[in-house]
Amino acid sequence: MRFIQIIESESDPAEELAKVQGYAEQMAGETNARRATVCGDRDRPGVTLMIVEFDSAESAAENDEKAGTQEAAAENSDGTTFRNLDVHGVVEI
Repeated sequence: MRFIQIIESESDPAEELAKVQGYAEQMAGETNARRATVCGDRDRPGVTLMIVEFDSAESAAENDEKAGTQEAAAENSDGTTFRNLDVHGVVEI
């Protein structure tokens, strides 16, 4: 089952995008993440939400154990909220 992790933090979306791009370059070919979408909350300026897609929850857990992921997570430990979601379906509209 596909899996999505939503990561919410008080941060600048442009800075978070740069971090994710750096992570993608550093982890090229090693990360289990399939896609990361970085969003700024229009109703709460200064809040960033990142939507990270994985093939499965197991794949995400495996990714969490990688050194590059551990380093990136350590940088964002203060006040960051993680939501772990199983994808039950996607409807193209």
